[in-house]
Amino acid sequence: MQTTPLLLKGGSAVLPGGIRNCDILCEGGRVTRISDAIEAAGAGVFDAAGKTLGPGFIDVHVHGGGGHSFFTRDAARVAAYADWAPRNGVTAFLISTLGSDASATREMLEALRPVVGREGGAEPLGFHLEGPFINPLRQGAFPREMLRNPVPGEFESFQEAASGHIRQVTLAPELPGALDLIHAVRESGAVAAMGHTDATVLEARRGFEAGIRHVTHLFNAMRPIHQREGGPIVAALLDDIVTCELICDGAHVDPELLRLAYRFLGPERTVVVTDNLHIAGTSTFSGTFAGEAIEVSGAKAVRGDGTIVGSVATMDQHFRNVIQYLEVDLRKAFRMCAGNPARIAEASRKGRLEPGMDADIVVLDEGLRVEATICRGQVAWRREG
Repeated sequence: MQTTPLLLKGGSAVLPGGIRNCDILCEGGRVTRISDAIEAAGAGVFDAAGKTLGPGFIDVHVHGGGGHSFFTRDAARVAAYADWAPRNGVTAFLISTLGSDASATREMLEALRPVVGREGGAEPLGFHLEGPFINPLRQGAFPREMLRNPVPGEFESFQEAASGHIRQVTLAPELPGALDLIHAVRESGAVAAMGHTDATVLEARRGFEAGIRHVTHLFNAMRPIHQREGGPIVAALLDDIVTCELICDGAHVDPELLRLAYRFLGPERTVVVTDNLHIAGTSTFSGTFAGEAIEVSGAKAVRGDGTIVGSVATMDQHFRNVIQYLEVDLRKAFRMCAGNPARIAEASRKGRLEPGMDADIVVLDEGLRVEATICRGQVAWRREG
């Protein structure tokens, strides 16, 4: 990709080795130098003095935002989200979606796959299938008729339709056929994630043994902790091989529970996600999801029966909440909002600020609000005024 070099001058950069004032040179979509007093003839200069620079946020569980939904066959809707997302510091994401049945899912993946890897704005890294192989007892906002027991061959047809771009599959390990599905997901190169599950501790651990390495929105849409059966939550917290998503909008999970989970997970195993719906970041207070009416209530959207459907707090707000709720520093917050999600999406060129990595950078002001976002070395969004 041919781009004009960009030189960020004088920002406080959150680097793998620490935080320091420096210049960052971006060329050809990558970070090429991080040093003091860099001079680069012909480069555009971005004055970052007094700003915090970190790796762009990566959202591996998001269904849309800015009025754009991923439950669609229209690739233009995903592209429009990719252009909108940088205002929230997002530089890459997984397209979290699912069709009404197997045929609809295949058609959706085929229609959307050309947008994967799109240049300009936030980069779509691939797909996250949240279902259909999840437990109807923990269906959340998904209609029961969309859900079914795991069939490895069906998943393989999805991966073929996606041209191999499915990166994460949320499934319930206790369902018949789930262990075979986990093997198929792993063989395809995707991450098997436990979610929307009524698993016991033993069933969850069997899933981990089969290859589950990630947990979708811990606490939400899963069997709760009971004093005589810890369920998937306890199994996940106690097993060091799995990473866990936390929705940090303050509505999906009480901040005290987020702090408790973080005591077990630490910065290495925590992956912050938004679970945003299309109405996130808009002035809209109502809409529909899976054909049912939803209303915004604080940071979340709910159905009439009170079921949480998704979050409307954007990723930059989640980032600030992480620092407040979990009482962590900037380095740990960026790890949970960028570095760890990059691992889940298998995007080895993203998630850290260092030479050779994609030049995906979020510029924050003193209040940690997004001043500008750079996607692969180009300013994708900048606050006016």
